Amino acid sequence: MDLLITTNNGPAYLYRNDQLSGNQSIRFHLVGTKSNRDAIGATVRVFAGGLTQSRLVKGGSSYLSQSELPVTFGLEKRDRIDRVVIAWPSGRTEEYKDLSAGRAYTCTEGKGILAHNRF
Repeated sequence: MDLLITTNNGPAYLYRNDQLSGNQSIRFHLVGTKSNRDAIGATVRVFAGGLTQSRLVKGGSSYLSQSELPVTFGLEKRDRIDRVVIAWPSGRTEEYKDLSAGRAYTCTEGKGILAHNRF
């Protein structure tokens, strides 16, 4: 992923990810149904070959900031994850297993998961 940062009364900075290391990532966009639509407050945990990571879906964290709603996990050279566990703000928990790296997934609360082409 690339990163664009802007500053107050200053220039924008673009950080391009031109890495050729072969590292992988996986991305999840959550859509709440019983929870709020943007799933703000949901926790996403990824388990992959002994690696465990967690992300919180949030809307922002400081003055004039914005957090991207989809959450992204770096997986090093792994091409799959063992499972992902989503704890929705409503209290519901969902789990999906054996997902491919290098893809984006949309998870709709109570309705399942949909894979998209590489991101």
